[in-house]
Amino acid sequence: MRHSNRNAGYLLRANLKQNLKFSLIWLVILIMMIASGAGKLEAAFAGGASGSKEIVKMLRAPGMAAMFGAMPKVDTYNTAIVFAGVMVVFMIILQALWVMPLMIRNTRGQEESGLLEMVRARNVGRTAAITAASLELLIDSAIMGILYFVSLAAVNMGGTDLYGDFLFSLGMVIANLLFGAIALLFAQLTNNTRTANMLSYMVLTAAYLVRLVTDIQHQNLTWLSPIGWFEKANFYTDNNLWALGLALLVSILLAASATMIARNRDLGAGIIAERTGRAKAAGWLRSIPALLWRTERGLFAGWLIGAVVFGGVMGSVLGGVGDILKTNPLYRKILDVGQINAANQTMVLSFLGMYLGIFVALAVTAGVQVAFRLKRDDNLGYLSVIHAEKPTRTTISVSYYCFGLLAGVFILSAGLLALFFTGNTVLSHPLPLKYLGRLFAASVPAVISFIALGIALVGLWPRLSSLFWLYMGAGLIVQIFRGLFDLPKHAGNFTPFGWIANVPVENVDQTWLIVMVVSAIVLFILGIAGYRRQDLSL
Repeated sequence: MRHSNRNAGYLLRANLKQNLKFSLIWLVILIMMIASGAGKLEAAFAGGASGSKEIVKMLRAPGMAAMFGAMPKVDTYNTAIVFAGVMVVFMIILQALWVMPLMIRNTRGQEESGLLEMVRARNVGRTAAITAASLELLIDSAIMGILYFVSLAAVNMGGTDLYGDFLFSLGMVIANLLFGAIALLFAQLTNNTRTANMLSYMVLTAAYLVRLVTDIQHQNLTWLSPIGWFEKANFYTDNNLWALGLALLVSILLAASATMIARNRDLGAGIIAERTGRAKAAGWLRSIPALLWRTERGLFAGWLIGAVVFGGVMGSVLGGVGDILKTNPLYRKILDVGQINAANQTMVLSFLGMYLGIFVALAVTAGVQVAFRLKRDDNLGYLSVIHAEKPTRTTISVSYYCFGLLAGVFILSAGLLALFFTGNTVLSHPLPLKYLGRLFAASVPAVISFIALGIALVGLWPRLSSLFWLYMGAGLIVQIFRGLFDLPKHAGNFTPFGWIANVPVENVDQTWLIVMVVSAIVLFILGIAGYRRQDLSL
């Protein structure tokens, strides 16, 4: 074992230095979410019993339970219990989006680029890379947990104590280890980063969807989802250690399995065998768009299926979002049946508006991934042969960019159609088609403008392109939590998420619609012009 891990410390120091900025940005985002969430909820509960009851009632609605997780069933709610109910699922998703690509990049990514081959030619063990990645995951997670604990202790929410804050922080650390270990395993099972990332995100999505369905209908089955294990911990109430112990045990087993595979496989190989390609490529692959379709069709199909499934699941919970009105005695006394139905429809539309941001983010993520392939394929030298042939740099860049735009629009359309029509099957009063038109009229320009921004970054400043995810993530977080954390009405207007915040209750503002369309065209042109001026492998 020592022989296999020799000089892992040198790789660890190199990884920490290389990933310092990336991890610092994520740590700042995560700490801000924890501190602001705890602070805002504490302020809301301090405002009086009526305000706190309305918050709990809102969070127990099926639509909110689908988004954030089911609230624990207790007689009296306090700030700490509500904080855990709201933040556990959301923080685990954010943390997974940080550590999963980090682990794949530190292992399979270095192997794919040829860097690990040069390093292994020196006095470096076979499992040194995966050991260094695992140690970095442990160090980063420990720092995150300490900062979580300090932040929660400083806020001192009602109903909490140091033991509860410690267990919550420890649970988030173990969640990091779990999803990081999942990514490490896929990095060893596959022979390229693309497949490893896709499988890792598929597991994360499946865990979220299983949790979503069981939280609404069968909460005793939530333990079938890895995310559900941390919900079952019931932080600040029961503090179930068995759930955290299960997650930690699985993390250790996954990391150990990944290490065993790394020790026994050949460099550059994977356990999951790829299909043998044709001896001679088909004639239709001679064009750049056809080649892109051939290489990216798996990614596109995965996102498309995921959007349809997610839309169907989220639509299926819309029938219960108005129950809070039907069961409220005050509304039954004041409103007649027609008014209650109108209020129910307004609430359903509000939930559709909240879901709209999620579907825009999914579509943008898929489209920008394709657009960012241009930078990655160039860095890996894949485009060197193509540049030596007839296709111009404009043709190559336009092909990548247009494929990304089309992928984003198709994935958005599939998700919204599944959401709307599944929702109408469970609503007692189905929504008119005009609201579907409003959803498309607002979301398609938003997706295109977001992807166009990513295109411009790839063309003009490829080394800064990772900042796109910070921009989009911040906009989505602000938009989702704006009402819950009592943020200003226009707090989210620094991204298109804020520009479409009132849809579909209202039509998208024409000014913002023009801004999105014009900015998308300008950014698209800048992305093409910027790539034409780049040197190869910039």
